[in-house]
Parts: sequence; C-alpha cells; structure tokens
Amino acid sequence: MNSKNHKQNTNFQIAHFLVGSCHTADGAYSLLCDLRESRQAAIDNYNVSLLRNKAKRIRAEKLISNFNDEAERLEGEADLLELENNERSGKILYGAALDEIAFIDKCIAAIQPLRRFKDLPDLEAHETAQFDEWKLELMRRAENFLITAGNIPTDEFNTMRMHPAFQSDIMPHIKGIQNLMMINGGIEILQKQLEGSPFKEINKLLE
Repeated sequence: MNSKNHKQNTNFQIAHFLVGSCHTADGAYSLLCDLRESRQAAIDNYNVSLLRNKAKRIRAEKLISNFNDEAERLEGEADLLELENNERSGKILYGAALDEIAFIDKCIAAIQPLRRFKDLPDLEAHETAQFDEWKLELMRRAENFLITAGNIPTDEFNTMRMHPAFQSDIMPHIKGIQNLMMINGGIEILQKQLEGSPFKEINKLLE
C-alpha cells in the first residue's frame, strides 16, 4: 500500500525512506533541500495557474455571452466547468504541498544541529558531503549483499573500488562483515548492528 494523499511524499516516507536512506546529517540536509525546492516549485506554479485561470475565465464568459453562436456558448460553458474542476483539484494539491513543505522544514530544523558542514554555503556543503555519504552508502550495500546473498555482485564491487576510501574503509568493512558471518551467532550480531535509524530526531516528528 502506497497512498500519498495528494502529496509527493508522505511524512512517513520522508522520515523513514528518504531521510532514512541517508547516512550523514549533511546528506540528509541535501536531500531535504531538493525535496523542499520541488515542493516550493509546485506552490509557485499554483500561484501562476491562478492568474492564468482568471484570464481563461474572462474568455470563457465572453464566449457564453455570445447568444448568436451556440457552439461558442457551449465551449465557454465547458471551459468554465473545466476551470472549476481544475480549481478544486488545484486547491487540494496546493494544500498538500504546503503541508509537505511544513514537515520538510521541521526535518531541516531537526537535522541542522547534527550537520558537520553547516558553516559552508549550501552548494559547497552538498558537494563536500558526497565523500562520506557515498562511502557509507557503499558500505551499506556491502552489508545488504553479504547478509542476503552471501556475495557482492561484480558491478557493485567495481563501484566500491572507485571510491577513494575503498582501501582505507570500505574493504576493511567488507572483511569485517565476512569474518563476523563465519562465527557462530555472527549473523545475529550483524543484524542487531544494522537496526535503527541514524536520525531519531526526525522519527520523533512523527510521534
């Protein structure tokens, strides 16, 4: 079941599946900024559509007032009905976008104190966060592959090798997982290590 109730993403999805997929506070902040920009664009476009609909309504009313041409009058009535339908759905989508952006703002406020690069300009901070975000993402993929399939696919391993921290962090992490899985109860220990979200502050917003 994946009901979004007119939103692009529900609060639950944002907290658990989007922010929850990030590995660092700066990575989560970067993702939230993207989400906010998208929702703000929808809000801005709604305000533009209001002006365009006013113009369409004026033209439609002119067509309706033309009693000498039934086709034009019917077109005008159809245009007005279409405008009313669009306005109803537009208001619902607009309200959903406002609700969504309000939750995104709460998430940003909660994540800010945890950020490592919050003193940098946003664009620079987004770029600087990529090193750790990708390193930890590749380490998570290694965990998922090893615990579910027992091996890492060649193309994924090749991606891991391309990261500058492959020798210093990623490969030792892979070996640690493999060694842990070879001992009695190792898989259970690994499963416990993988539990939980790194951003409990965000999850608290859902309570």
